[in-house]
Amino acid sequence: MPYEPVISPISVQATRKELSRKVYPAGATIFAEGEAGTAAYVLLHGDVTIYIAFGAEHQRRVTDLKPGEMFGVHALMAGSQRGATALTEHGCEVLAVSETKLREKLDAVDPFVRYWVEYLSKRVIDLSAK
Repeated sequence: MPYEPVISPISVQATRKELSRKVYPAGATIFAEGEAGTAAYVLLHGDVTIYIAFGAEHQRRVTDLKPGEMFGVHALMAGSQRGATALTEHGCEVLAVSETKLREKLDAVDPFVRYWVEYLSKRVIDLSAK
């Protein structure tokens, strides 16, 4: 059975105190392809859709996110530009995770877990570059 990360209401409540909560109105762009990746997000409520080449003739809808899912992680971990655009059709509430806060959180976990996360992040970055 594949591992599916779940963000419980308890972990969201505990994390809310430490992270920046943002609310986006209907039709808002959360981030655009090509921008610097300065934060990752956890969708709390509402809808977010990820597009590649948004607005171009060949735009592609990549995924529709559900509450509890993270997005914008790749650019943050890679220290690179956004490879996609994130939009909300009906509005949403997210938790924003800055690079500084992510580093603080990683520094606080067991060294093996930190290694695991950093290793998997590097593999995703490497595979995405191919």
